[in-house]
Amino acid sequence: MILGESVKENLTNIFKKLKDPVLIVFHGREDENSREIKDILTEVASLSDKIQLEESRELDCLDYPCFSITIPGKDLGIRFMGKPVGGEFQVLIDTILMVSTNEYKISDRVEEIVEEIDKDVDIKVFVTYSCGFCPPAIKMAYSFALVNNFIKATVIDCYSFQDLAIKYNVAAVPKTVINDRVEFIGSKDDNEFLGYIIEAVEAE
Repeated sequence: MILGESVKENLTNIFKKLKDPVLIVFHGREDENSREIKDILTEVASLSDKIQLEESRELDCLDYPCFSITIPGKDLGIRFMGKPVGGEFQVLIDTILMVSTNEYKISDRVEEIVEEIDKDVDIKVFVTYSCGFCPPAIKMAYSFALVNNFIKATVIDCYSFQDLAIKYNVAAVPKTVINDRVEFIGSKDDNEFLGYIIEAVEAE
């Protein structure tokens, strides 16, 4: 995926809104899919001096290729497994902005409750590139991860990781699985999403 000049110009202007530095950490394989993902991330990172890209075999993920969007010196628990194309490319850009500006997609009331969670929460969101409801579901999961260090959110492309999609019985997307105990289909608002998180935590 090579970004056109108009896209690059648009992204360069968008990235002027960045505040804190953003670090993208990539762990790939020796395959074409990984090389294409690295090329996309490299192009995006080249458009702002506040975005840094590094490769690391230390990045912990369910499978690879995978990358995280974080800040230097701190793992925010945000993971993306697959290629950020289609609607997920815009999610990549939006997540970079969210991380840099520390602005969430959840209300103040929900944020206050999320901040009180003191148990590990593992969120998996299964997506496909053509899914219109997937981007808001992804950003909601990432927002919860940004609010609380106990929460980790991993987005999984079903086409790239068909074995995981089969393991978690993904028949429709977006499908969200929390702590491998609670699951739901579709994009939910912050209050509904929080309810599923609390249900998963209380089920431990």
